[in-house]
Amino acid sequence: SKAVWNAVVAPEPVPAAAPTGTSSFSRNFEPCQGYLHSAPNGIAAIEAWEKFNARGKGITISDIEGNWNFKHEDLPTLGHIGGTLINDLGWKNHGTAVVGEMVSNPSRSGTGGISHRARVYVQSAMVGGIFNASAAITNATKKLNKGDVILIELHAPSPRTGKYIAMQYWNDVFSAIRVAVAKGITVVEAAGNGNENFNQRIYNGSGLQKDSGAIVVGAGIPPTNHMDYFGNDWSSLGFDRYSQIGVPRSRIFFSNYGKIVNVQAWGWHVTSTGYGDAQGGTNQNRWYTHRFSGTSSASPIVTGAAACIQGQAMVKRGEPLDPKDVRDILIKTGTPQEPGPGVPLSQHIGPQPNLLKALAKV
Repeated sequence: SKAVWNAVVAPEPVPAAAPTGTSSFSRNFEPCQGYLHSAPNGIAAIEAWEKFNARGKGITISDIEGNWNFKHEDLPTLGHIGGTLINDLGWKNHGTAVVGEMVSNPSRSGTGGISHRARVYVQSAMVGGIFNASAAITNATKKLNKGDVILIELHAPSPRTGKYIAMQYWNDVFSAIRVAVAKGITVVEAAGNGNENFNQRIYNGSGLQKDSGAIVVGAGIPPTNHMDYFGNDWSSLGFDRYSQIGVPRSRIFFSNYGKIVNVQAWGWHVTSTGYGDAQGGTNQNRWYTHRFSGTSSASPIVTGAAACIQGQAMVKRGEPLDPKDVRDILIKTGTPQEPGPGVPLSQHIGPQPNLLKALAKV
C-alpha cells in the first residue's frame, strides 16, 4: 500500500475558451472591418477618431443610388431628398451597405461607420419615372451646403464598349458635378466596375478624360485577398477556389482605371450593413455582410474620409476646405498603389487614403 504515495481525483476537462453565451443583440462585426484599421492595410479611421475626434460631425452626406433600408437597426435616421425609391432588394441592400460604411453606429453590436456623426440624406437616381443621374445630383446640390459631400453610387454601360464606366462620361452629369463642386460640395464618384481604361483614344474629349472636380474612386485589393465562392464561380475568369486575387492595393480585376481616377479603397471583403451573408434571418433590419465589393464598396470609404476631413476643418479653421483641397490631401497623404501581376502602376487607381495623415494636413 505504501507504493501509492499520492492520489487525486482527475478534473473533468472543459473547452479552453472564454464563455460567449447567447444574446438577443446582433453580433459585433467591427473587428471584421479591416478598412477601419491602421495603414497600410486600412485607412486608419480608428486612430483618427482617437487622435482627432474626427467623426464627420456637422457634415451632411447625400448618397445617390436607388433604395435603402431606412429601418436598419444600426443606421441613424436617413433623410430623403427626393426621387422614387426602386422596389428591388438588390438596390435596397446596396444602399444599406453603402450607408453603413459611412454612418453605422459604433456600439456593442453591428458595424461602425467611418464618419458616424455625419448626417445622411439620400436621393434616388430615379427622377420623374426615369434614371436621371444629373437631376439627382442637382437635387442633392440644392439641399446641401458648402463642406457637405455627395456620393455618386452609380455606373452605366459605355456607348463605345458596353462596359460599365463612370457617370461623368455623360455631359449632363459632368456639368451637374461641376455645379456641385463650385458650391463647395465635395463630390465622390465611383469609377465603375468595367475593367475599362479611361485613357483610351475612344474616350478622347469625353468626361472620362476631363476633371469634373469629383474625387473618382477605383477599387483595390484588400489584405484579405482570397477568393471565396459564396454564390459565385470565378473560375471563368481564371481564379481557382480560394486562390489569391493579387497584391494588396493593386488594381482589382474589375476596377476601371485611368488618369482621372484619384484614389482607391477596398473593393472586396467589405463588412457593412445589409445583404445578410454575415448575419441573416427573417428580419432584414438585422442583416450584415462580409462580402460587399466593387467600386461601390470603395467609394463610401473615401466619402467617409472626406466627411471626417471637412468636419475637422470646421473645428480647426471655422470653415470647410475647398473640394480640390480635400482631394489633394487624400492623394498626397495616401498609401501608394502597388503593382501586381497583370496590373502595373500604369493602370492608375491612385493611393488608398490614410486618414490619420490626412487630418494632420487640415
